[in-house]
Amino acid sequence: MADRFDLESKITDTYHFVDHLNDLSYAVLENNLTEDEIANALHGLAVLVKVHSDKLFQVFSESLKLDEYSDSTTI
Repeated sequence: MADRFDLESKITDTYHFVDHLNDLSYAVLENNLTEDEIANALHGLAVLVKVHSDKLFQVFSESLKLDEYSDSTTI
């Protein structure tokens, strides 16, 4: 079961996307990428952010014991 430290770690992991975007920005400014490569890179980053966000929400739900992670059997 995830706890608040797992949640903090997942939130902190989101900052890696800033590095990825900065790397992509550098490549675009240096004209090292074609338009197709830029579009593919942006799409790939969008997919990664979505997957990471889904995992982050799961850890959030687990750490706060929400939804299927709830301790109670009654609503």
